[in-house]
Amino acid sequence: MKHERSSNFELLRLLCIFGILVMHTFAGIDTAASPGNMLANVFANSLFNTGVTCFILLSGYFGIRFDLKKLIGLDLMVIFFTVAGTVALGGFGSKDLIKSCIPVLSRRYWFITCYFVLCILAPFLNQVAEQLEREHFRRLLLLLLLVFSLIPTLTTYDVMQDAGKGLAHFVMIYLLGRYLARYHIGHCSKKRLLLGITGSTALIFCADGALTLHQGVIYSTFSRDCSIFIIFTAVLLLLLFREFSLQSRIINRAATNVLAIYVLDQVIRSLLGRYLDLNAFSGQWYLFFVVCGYVLLVMLLAAVCNELRKLTIGRIEPWLTGIVAAFLQSCGALLVRMGQRIVHWFISMD
Repeated sequence: MKHERSSNFELLRLLCIFGILVMHTFAGIDTAASPGNMLANVFANSLFNTGVTCFILLSGYFGIRFDLKKLIGLDLMVIFFTVAGTVALGGFGSKDLIKSCIPVLSRRYWFITCYFVLCILAPFLNQVAEQLEREHFRRLLLLLLLVFSLIPTLTTYDVMQDAGKGLAHFVMIYLLGRYLARYHIGHCSKKRLLLGITGSTALIFCADGALTLHQGVIYSTFSRDCSIFIIFTAVLLLLLFREFSLQSRIINRAATNVLAIYVLDQVIRSLLGRYLDLNAFSGQWYLFFVVCGYVLLVMLLAAVCNELRKLTIGRIEPWLTGIVAAFLQSCGALLVRMGQRIVHWFISMD
């Protein structure tokens, strides 16, 4: 019997993609003429930039089990919408179309590329989490957080120079999720979790807001993915939603479209931008609410597109996935044999 996903966590995923799209939308609006809307932009970053970290925390919390066919299926979905989006936006050049056919390798979507690599590494990361003693696991996490989060937060310089939008951050957060799943199994006070989330978000907002008002440009120094405050808030959000018990087929179904929404976000916003310029609202006090409504529309359109894909071309994806998986497995076996022969040849040399 197929296990039904917990809707409380699926709802968190939907809220995360909503927040990510709000940030993307605000990034395309010039709010420099309105201090209030500049602060609204800062607030969106302060709260919603926990989205990516929450996604990876959830992956670590439940654990990724490497499944080649599922990974190929995800790749096919990304390729389909990337090619379709490129054509819809008028990108008929050979270079654009070729890059659209290899979105993971070309890093068209940094999150998708890092997620693919994380899925490949997951079996090894799971072994690390299972075999390390609790104290050693805790020390490893503290060391990773020190190097890749705390120091970058305090100094504003990060070792990887990617602001946390890279594989190092993904691996660290995935392991943190595994640690929470294994050792943080007790119940938490919802009020304390909400207080922690509010306090951390307020701290980020005040720090970045002060810099923004002082310099006159949007600052997101303390709301970067690598920020210790963002990671702290994301952990509290995960623990908060864990305290709820919710089951809804509608929420679960909607959540299956999250990655498609992420992939289609830019395309749909570009198409809508031909008819609706959000910069026309850049000086209005209600801009934040307009952005939220706009994002809900984008999410709805993207979800409808993905549901239509499932009902049409999606029906042949299992067959195509099987062919691609068999081909890749054959290629992998051939490469292993070739590698073994090369190693044997070197060893046998006098």
